[in-house]
Amino acid sequence: MLRNRLLIASLAFVIGAQSVCAAELASAGPIAVATRPVSDSSGLQNSTAQDLYMVCAFYPKPGTCEKVYQQAMKDKSITAEAVRAEYNGYARYLDGSGSLTDADRQWLNNSGVHLPSDLTPANQAGLHNVINDPKIAAEARLTAVNNFLSRAVEAELYCGFNSCDAGAETTASASGAIAN
Repeated sequence: MLRNRLLIASLAFVIGAQSVCAAELASAGPIAVATRPVSDSSGLQNSTAQDLYMVCAFYPKPGTCEKVYQQAMKDKSITAEAVRAEYNGYARYLDGSGSLTDADRQWLNNSGVHLPSDLTPANQAGLHNVINDPKIAAEARLTAVNNFLSRAVEAELYCGFNSCDAGAETTASASGAIAN
């Protein structure tokens, strides 16, 4: 069900965005692409930064994305923008083992947010962290919750199509390495 919702939303976005993007693409200049190998001691030397950016923009793969998120925070290229957005809107919240409280569920109900029935425990803990993040203004909380849920669905779809090594339960370890 979670996957079906994202697939439908993605298709609607792609169809609507095609006409808007046509004019922008016609006037856009070339995009710089980072293709230099990542040089660290984590065994990722053979992967390119672009490949790692692609993975970490969709799924916070434990053991891989922590360093990529750190690199993307410093990298101001357009290719790093999606990685930064993934970290800021999703991965950084996956650091808890809690779950949604009754107060969280009440807030979601009052705000008209309907949760997918197959939301993983790691994503439930992350959602709890979003709802209770003191850095998010009250008027921006609904947007942050919707962003988080969209990215959770995106990560599930990415893993469904790409056979992620670690399941959704282990994504909680992917976010602890970055400080804002």
